[in-house]
Amino acid sequence: MELLKDDNSEVKLNVVAGFVKIANVVGAELLTSSLLTTLANMTKDGQWRVRMAVFELIADLALIFGKETYCKQLQSIFMGYLTNTAASVRQMGISKSSVLAQQFKQDWIMNEFIPVVNNHYNVDKKGYNYRMCCLNSLASVMPYITKDQITQHIIPVFVKATKDDIPNVKFCVSKIIHATRQFIEPNVFNN
Repeated sequence: MELLKDDNSEVKLNVVAGFVKIANVVGAELLTSSLLTTLANMTKDGQWRVRMAVFELIADLALIFGKETYCKQLQSIFMGYLTNTAASVRQMGISKSSVLAQQFKQDWIMNEFIPVVNNHYNVDKKGYNYRMCCLNSLASVMPYITKDQITQHIIPVFVKATKDDIPNVKFCVSKIIHATRQFIEPNVFNN
């Protein structure tokens, strides 16, 4: 715990790197409130590499401890990747979200993940990079849900993005729709 609070970012990175091994031995008892507070604070560290390592650690801990522990203790911290200032951190969060979706399945995606991402997307006065992160996050879970669920919960956000004031958001959603067309109902895709 003391090393996680060290001023040197290299020390923090090394401690975080060994945390998964500790978690495999100690188990979920490792997730004390002081550790969770420290991890939450580290997601705001000035060094983007530390933030990325912490978000990656949280996703790895979720895979070790399972969906229930993740939802109760880790999800609120992990979903902070959606508004992280570093593009590399946001991209890593998107890829880890896909891994979590594959592991936790449809129920988690529909009840826990999509509502949080949609809420973040719909917040006014957020930078366009955060909206693009939300769009890519939604696309990352599309292979693990049904076409009807995509039509009902993801397509409305994509349609809203096509009307965004920022051209980069429109371009991003166009690329996403093209890349994920096999997961979209053909008539919905054509519309």
